[in-house]
Amino acid sequence: MTFRLFLPLLLVLAAGPVQASTPMSVEVNRNEDKAYTVEAAFEVTVDPQIVWAVLTDYEGISGFVSSIRQSTVKRREAGRVVLEQHGVGKAWIVSVPMHVVLDVREQDGRVLMFRDLCGKSFSTYEGQWAISTTGGRTRVTYWLKADPSGRQPAMFARPAIRGSVKKLLDEVRAEILARAAR
Repeated sequence: MTFRLFLPLLLVLAAGPVQASTPMSVEVNRNEDKAYTVEAAFEVTVDPQIVWAVLTDYEGISGFVSSIRQSTVKRREAGRVVLEQHGVGKAWIVSVPMHVVLDVREQDGRVLMFRDLCGKSFSTYEGQWAISTTGGRTRVTYWLKADPSGRQPAMFARPAIRGSVKKLLDEVRAEILARAAR
């Protein structure tokens, strides 16, 4: 499960047909501290409010992100959500159960910052979703720093993380486009 759970923000604008406008970019690098850093993005021609609604559909995420089995809001206050998620990560043919308790900070309907509080599946798990708009397009950016606690050999981790993030973003983008078409 590419902990992409904690849905994010994006920006946009809606003038024209709803479509996936650009290819998706996903870059994964391993840091000196052994954690992986992910930078990913895609653009859509969709109102940013729809993007925000998808990214903040915390309890509905398991309906459109296949790696998430359960997502429960534990606490909610202005600009902050504590969210517990259970899921399954896949590395080739191996399935690995995942568990995070995310402290999610919502900023201005454009940015979601999150970090894991429990440390069960990751020694480090923090990131953000951001939404921006330019020229009638909404760009959704995803950033993640994760250290999967030595759960798999490094030679397998990078491609598995890249594949998981790509699948996560594909599923989030598909949900954004589906809601925009309604």
